[in-house]
Amino acid sequence: MKRWWIIALEIVVFAGAWGMPVRAETSLQVNPLKYDDTVGGQVKSGYIDVANPGDAPVTITTEVDGFRQADLDGNLQFFHDDTLTIAIKPDLSQFVLGPHESLRMPFTVDPAKLPAGGIYAVIFFRTVPVMPSSNVSYVAEAANVGTLLLLNHGTAAQPTGQIAHLDLPFWQFGAGLVGSLNYHNPAGAGGVAFTPALTTRVWWLGPASLAGQLVLPGATRRLAVTRPGSYLGLLPVTVHDAATGRTATAWVFACTGWYPLVLLPVVLTLLWWVSRAPVWQRLLRRSRRQR
Repeated sequence: MKRWWIIALEIVVFAGAWGMPVRAETSLQVNPLKYDDTVGGQVKSGYIDVANPGDAPVTITTEVDGFRQADLDGNLQFFHDDTLTIAIKPDLSQFVLGPHESLRMPFTVDPAKLPAGGIYAVIFFRTVPVMPSSNVSYVAEAANVGTLLLLNHGTAAQPTGQIAHLDLPFWQFGAGLVGSLNYHNPAGAGGVAFTPALTTRVWWLGPASLAGQLVLPGATRRLAVTRPGSYLGLLPVTVHDAATGRTATAWVFACTGWYPLVLLPVVLTLLWWVSRAPVWQRLLRRSRRQR
């Protein structure tokens, strides 16, 4: 079990009639935020720690959903899936946590009820808003957090993808070279998600690793391309995909890092020298006479 990949706390607000709202603070914490494992054969067991850091008791419900990649930026879309609900079972469907209390929630995964390949689910923990009994205006807050389950069921297929598009602006200034690329995971149903192993190379300089992100099956994700440093001139920037051996190249004209600081006095000196050159002075006098 790997304990990483932060999933944001989602706050759902339920508003009543118009008027001055009553402030209510509700929060919830889970660990791990991501469960990554291989399943097959026997039923697999795991657990999730759920904590209530607030000062009031909360009622919590559990729910199992699937998720997919929604856009190029890697945002997720959650959906109900009966197969996942049957195969993945939290130990409790509802429970109560007192102030500053925590609970270790077991769950099971039954591979016999899952299709082969990559399985992408989330176990949500949602607090139940406390509704006031009187007919006054109110705002009730509900915390909604979850643990992502990335499961590999009975497949050892080597994940492969492809660089769909490399986008580097031709003019590059600042602290280094910046741009983006779209990376596509062509796997269909049952495919596996993976983080591509990419490197960048600028002209003759050595390769540098490119920070990758998880790309779900059948999805395309936009990845940032950054190469900090001082560069000057017309340069090729190449991105190499270790899984496929393929590359993509874009040409840029760069003046980054410390080069602008060095070139500025050179340009100013050149302009001063040209302005004092005899030819330039004759051209200026001729222009004035023509006016």
